[in-house]
Amino acid sequence: MRLFSYKQTHDTGFAPNPFGLTLTLATCKPLIRKHKHVGDWIAGFTSIELSGTAVGEERLIYLMRVGEKLAIADYFHDPRFADKIPQLGRRGAEYKAGDNIYRPLGPGAVLPEQFEQLENPNHWAGNGPSQFDLLRDLSGRSVLIADEFYYFGRNAIALPFDVRPAVPRGQSGAGKLSSEALAQRCVDYIRKHYKPGRHGVPHQWPEDTNSCGIKSCSAAKPVSPQKPRASRATCGSS
Repeated sequence: MRLFSYKQTHDTGFAPNPFGLTLTLATCKPLIRKHKHVGDWIAGFTSIELSGTAVGEERLIYLMRVGEKLAIADYFHDPRFADKIPQLGRRGAEYKAGDNIYRPLGPGAVLPEQFEQLENPNHWAGNGPSQFDLLRDLSGRSVLIADEFYYFGRNAIALPFDVRPAVPRGQSGAGKLSSEALAQRCVDYIRKHYKPGRHGVPHQWPEDTNSCGIKSCSAAKPVSPQKPRASRATCGSS
């Protein structure tokens, strides 16, 4: 078992995106998306920049097991993730937080110039696409798709010392690797105390919103990404 931890400076529901079919990491953290493998665990923690959390007191925002890796072009065209394309005209923060923002301009798209960045609230330069974010995001090449995840968001949890994985003191592009034994203790603890799915909303959502951004919504329960189904609104049913 391999578990890699990093600290988040943003938590908007975009990277990771815990909505729709399951949690995905499709943007930011290019080294993690490029080099981690199916079966690896990824953990995101709070930071001073995000929540004022001091070094050594970071809380767990999310934990995911990588169940699948998709090329970015394949992710865009996969019907399982159509509802992760940002829907800026819809009411509700969840629909605007979609991470499926890179439309391939033709078959076999791999290079940055072969993609179009869709308008979105997170990686956008105000008056048009953000070339900086486009180049960084596409350098990761892949999207990580969870087959098991626990997302706490604003309700990020403090882990007991004996199950707390190795957390970098600062930012870590590739994530900090825990020992196999510690990784197993951490995962076992989370599985024992929490059900898979969402247990909170993103830190950077308005205080009066909840899991779908507009009204009371139940927590999402992840579905195996190997079983496609028609896209649907997640509010109240995911």
